[in-house]
Amino acid sequence: MAQLPVDLRERDSELRSLQGELVLLMAQQARRIPLQRYLTSVLMAVLLCFYVNPLLPLLWLVAVVAVVAMRTHTVLLLPEDRSRSDERKLGLAAALFWASGAVQALVVLFFPVVPVLIGAIVTIYVVGVCSATIQSTAGYRRICLPYVLVMMGPVGLVWTLTTVGDVGVVERMLFAGLILVYITTMLSHARGVFGVFMESYNIRQQREDLNRKLRSALGNAETANRAKTRFLASASHDLRQPIHALSLFSGSLLLRPMDARTSAIAEQIDKAVKSLASQLDALLDISRLDAGVIERSISSIDLSALLAQLMEEFQPQAERKGLRLTWHGPAGGQVRSDPMLLQRILRNLLSNAIKYTDSGRVELVVEPRGDKIRIGVADTGPGIPEAEQERIFEEFYQLQNPERDRSKGLGLGLAIVRRLTELLDIELLLSSAPGSGSCFSVDIPVARSEGKPVVAPEPQAGPSWRHIQVLVIDDEEAIRLGMQTLLEEMGFSVAVASSTEAAIDQARRFQPSIVLADFRLCGQDNGILAIRSLRMVWPELPALLISGDTAPDRLREARDAGVELLHKPVNATALRESILKAVNE
Repeated sequence: MAQLPVDLRERDSELRSLQGELVLLMAQQARRIPLQRYLTSVLMAVLLCFYVNPLLPLLWLVAVVAVVAMRTHTVLLLPEDRSRSDERKLGLAAALFWASGAVQALVVLFFPVVPVLIGAIVTIYVVGVCSATIQSTAGYRRICLPYVLVMMGPVGLVWTLTTVGDVGVVERMLFAGLILVYITTMLSHARGVFGVFMESYNIRQQREDLNRKLRSALGNAETANRAKTRFLASASHDLRQPIHALSLFSGSLLLRPMDARTSAIAEQIDKAVKSLASQLDALLDISRLDAGVIERSISSIDLSALLAQLMEEFQPQAERKGLRLTWHGPAGGQVRSDPMLLQRILRNLLSNAIKYTDSGRVELVVEPRGDKIRIGVADTGPGIPEAEQERIFEEFYQLQNPERDRSKGLGLGLAIVRRLTELLDIELLLSSAPGSGSCFSVDIPVARSEGKPVVAPEPQAGPSWRHIQVLVIDDEEAIRLGMQTLLEEMGFSVAVASSTEAAIDQARRFQPSIVLADFRLCGQDNGILAIRSLRMVWPELPALLISGDTAPDRLREARDAGVELLHKPVNATALRESILKAVNE
C-alpha cells in the first residue's frame, strides 16, 4: 500500500478548504480501513466456497482487493496532489468509492444459491461495509448516498424477489422493509456526522482566524517594542550629549573658587544636571536589562549593614517630607543574592514609597520565613487599586501623577525592580488597597556560612592623580572642551582628538596614561576602533569608553570588546575614580 509523502496528521498552519479537509480525512481513514476490509472479504469468500464453485468467490475476492487497493492508493495521494482542485479530488474519490461499492455488492449474486443463514451473513457483511464508509467519509452526501444505494439496494431486491429457503413472502417483505428503514436511518446518521464535521471545521476556521490575528498583533507589538527601544536609544543619546557637556562645565565650575552667591547658583545648576542625569540613567538601566548585559554576582550579604546603609541614605529625604522612616524586624542575619542589584531593588522601592507618601511613615520590614527572609517596604500612602496593581510595573506608567511631576521620576522605578527580581530569580510581592497604603516585598534566600558577608561597596577614594596623562577622543568640540576643562581642573594632563587618526597622531607626541574615547565618532569611526589602534602603539594602554548610546546592541558590543563603558552624562567624581581605577589596576 502506498504511503503518504508527509504525515497527514501534521496539518498546515493555514486551514484547508472544506473540500480539502474532507480529502484529508478520507486519506487518514484510508490508512486504517483496508486491512479490515481485506480480512472480512477473505472470510466471506472462504465461507462461500463451501456452497458454490470456489472459482467464483475467488474471482470476486480478487476484484474486491484490486478495487479497494486502487481506491486506497489514490485517496492516500490526493492531499498532496497539486494538479487537481479540491473539488476535482472529491469527485475522483466519490467515483472510486462508488466503484468499490459496486464490486463489493456483487456478493449478492451468490444469494439465490446459498442457505438462508449464509444469506443473512452476506447481508451483515454488506451492512458493516456501509456503516464503516459513513465514518470514513464524514457522512459526505455526494459519496454516502450513491454508495449506500449501490450496496444496500441489491440486498433489498434479492430479499424481496428471490426465494430464499422456506422464508415466506411476508417475511421477505418485512425484511426488505427493515432494509429500507436501515437505509433511511443510515443516511440520516450520515447527515448528522457531516453536521458535526462542518461544526468542527467552522470552529477550527475561527481558531485559525484568531491565531492569524494574534500573530499579527504580536508582530505589531514586537515591531512597536523595537521601535520604542530605537527611539529611546536615539533620544537618550541625543539628549545626553549636551547634558554631558553641561555636566562637565558644571563640574569644572564647582572646582574653582567662587563667592557665596556664585557658589549657590553653581550648586543649583549641578543639582538640576544630576536630577536630569538620574532620569536618563533610569532609561539606561531599562536598556541594559533588555540587552541582557547585566550579570548577577551572587554572594553572602550582611543584611543589617545593607539596611543600615539604606536607612542612612534615605533618612534625610524622608525628614524633608515630614515622614518617619523606621526599621522593624530582627537585626543581624545573612542573605544570599547580588549585593549591588539587591541594594538597587530596595533603593527603588524606598524612593518610590517616599515620593508617593505625603504623611505618616515608611517602614523597612524584615521577617524571617524559614529558609528565606522577607524584606518589605511599607508606606502609609494612598494605596493602589487592584485593577492598577499589574500596570504599575509597566514602563512610564504612574498613578496619581497626571501633571507629570518631574520630582516623581519617569515611572521606570518599578519596571526596573521587576526586571531585577526576575534576573535574581526572587519573588516580588505587592499588598495594597486604596486608603491603606502599600507594601512591596521580596523573599531573599538565607545564606549558609561560607565566608565574610558583603554589602554593596561604597566608592573609595583613589590614589593621587598627579602625572596622569589623559587622551580624550570625541567628535564634538563642546565635549572635548568640557572634558579638557574638567580634567585639567582635577590636575590631569590632557590632550584631545576628534578621530582615531588624530588620536594616533597625538599619541606620537603625548604618551597617554589612559584613553577616554567616545563610543560614536564620525562616519565609520568609533571608540573601540580608536582604542584598538592606540594599543597597537601602546600595548595594554588603559581605556574607558564613554557613550550616550543606550541601544541594546551597542551595550552588548561594548561588553564584548572588554572595555569599561561609562554613560553620559558622567559625574565628575565617578569619572575621576574610574580613571584612577583603570590606571592603577
